[in-house]
Amino acid sequence: MINSEVLRILLAKGAGDSTLKRINRFIISDMSYSLYDICNNINLMCSIGIKQEVANNIYYNKENSLLLEDMLYQNNIDMCWLGDDFYPDRLKKMNMDEVPAILFFKGNYNLLKNKCVGFTGSRKVSDSGIRITDSSARQLSSEGITVISGYANGVDLTAHKAALQSGGSTVFVIVEGILKNRVKGEIRELLNDKNHLFVSQFLPNLTWLASNAMKRNHTIIGLSDAMILIESGLNGGTFNAGKLSLKNKKPLFVVEYGVSKTTAEGNDYFLEHGGVPLKGDKNGKPILKKIYSVLEQNEIKDVYEQLSLELI
Repeated sequence: MINSEVLRILLAKGAGDSTLKRINRFIISDMSYSLYDICNNINLMCSIGIKQEVANNIYYNKENSLLLEDMLYQNNIDMCWLGDDFYPDRLKKMNMDEVPAILFFKGNYNLLKNKCVGFTGSRKVSDSGIRITDSSARQLSSEGITVISGYANGVDLTAHKAALQSGGSTVFVIVEGILKNRVKGEIRELLNDKNHLFVSQFLPNLTWLASNAMKRNHTIIGLSDAMILIESGLNGGTFNAGKLSLKNKKPLFVVEYGVSKTTAEGNDYFLEHGGVPLKGDKNGKPILKKIYSVLEQNEIKDVYEQLSLELI
């Protein structure tokens, strides 16, 4: 359900995620106040640590929030924030400094109630990486597991496309605002009302920014029960996603290649620091048995013990 008071805060100059989190903490500590009460009382906002100028901006921002609310409704976009009961439980288990206070979404939100596995990997992934991604996503989909990834070429789109082609479901976590999102031609004909969800944590009209890709990684990891790392360099977005997974003790399965790959130099790093090896059978088909065990809450203690190794 679209919350116009949340939009007032998000659109107000000087406010944003941190302001929403501050207000949410206050509401939890004092249930006598609602979000509406707070947004319409400048003195109250100041009393909980919001600067006077920012409080004024929130108070006088109602018209802008109503205009955005109308745009979201017209585009069949919904939202949730930390104060909602249906804000994803998996995100609530993450470090609160790392999760978004608000999510905008379009599609089947109920997919987040499924078991979910996230994919991360390079745009310039090797042919073998593409094959492993495709096979893994298809296997997971056949078991009713939802795929989660970004929206870039390479590993991301390969995972989404494979899930959809095999009759499964997928969640696109995008870097730009939800109103700026465009459905790519490779997947357009594969989408229906039930098999996908687009999610954005950014202002709805925000254009793509490279710096937001790292922030988006937190959301992919938080929404996933486990992560699969296909190929990573020793820096960049995929390397960041791998380190965040380990930091948050999210089961991280790392493709273990039999030969050295220039596109996968980071894989060895993660395998040495707590990543669980993802291997193939004699035909090269990824063996996902350990992932299924984690998702069924078996072996999870052993996996987490591996993930507890200190990063250097």
